[in-house]
Amino acid sequence: FSKFLFAKDWLIETKLKIEDLGSPRNAMIIAFLSNLLFAFTLAMILSIINVDLRTSLGLAVIMAIGITAAQTAPSFAFEGRSLRLYLIYASQYVVEFITVTLILILM
Repeated sequence: FSKFLFAKDWLIETKLKIEDLGSPRNAMIIAFLSNLLFAFTLAMILSIINVDLRTSLGLAVIMAIGITAAQTAPSFAFEGRSLRLYLIYASQYVVEFITVTLILILM
């Protein structure tokens, strides 16, 4: 997580310290590849439905909350993670969906 946005809260909620995290190399590779897949999939969806910017952003928020965040909630519940940590992740999903949608639509 970005130090600018959620890093401090994420570390508190996960009960981790920066020193515990080690090298981010593998995580960054996985994040990069999964984000490429995410951007490609979202590009395909937006291309198929061919709607304006406002509708695309609305759809991005709906997908982030109604699909991604909703699918993540049971994992957090069964793992006993806090609501605050879940909201950090859910907020990240919304920001990611909106950002990628803006990039794709404005290209």
